[in-house]
Amino acid sequence: MTGTIPSYLDCSMRRMDLAWTDWAAIEAFLRDELICRVAVHDTPYPYVTAQSFTFTGDAFLIHSSRFGKLAAAIRANPRVTIEVDRPIALLKAPKGQNTSLEYYSVIARCEVLLRDTTDEVRAHQYQALDKFRPEKDYTPIEDGAASQIVAYRCEIREMSAKKRILADGQYSPPGQPKAPYLRYPFDAGATLSGLPVEAFDPHRFGR
Repeated sequence: MTGTIPSYLDCSMRRMDLAWTDWAAIEAFLRDELICRVAVHDTPYPYVTAQSFTFTGDAFLIHSSRFGKLAAAIRANPRVTIEVDRPIALLKAPKGQNTSLEYYSVIARCEVLLRDTTDEVRAHQYQALDKFRPEKDYTPIEDGAASQIVAYRCEIREMSAKKRILADGQYSPPGQPKAPYLRYPFDAGATLSGLPVEAFDPHRFGR
């Protein structure tokens, strides 16, 4: 992790009290989460799909079948929006309008560098696998598998991040009374850090 705030992080938003500006925490969040949502241009509605991803610091690495709807849409227009979120707790107070959530959320607007030759796909996938298999215990990616997919390096042009966490004093909009929230945490979600150490054992297949 770099710790250096990137130029693409835009901290301005209507609810400035919800702006998430701690880059080290944002970066750790993006490296730990497993699923993003990718929105692409389509007619007559935008097309959104869930994808596993690897965050590199300046881009999101994703991939898909080269014969599907996502590939066709990105070839037609390489501008995409990527969203990653994590709900933390349900919040309840006496007033109906004070029913809310604690959460983290990141939105990135990206331009896609599409890679579809076998060698490009293989190199992309090895980089992406560093997130999920840092133990590098796998056999090489076969040509047949690489020829079926297309790889996308989604280069970040602009990113915004929001969070609402009561421990940080984010109770109510500015100027409104502090709501007496009751907090009901969700079970921990699916994250890389939640996996047991044996999930990254480089000798698992040799025993």
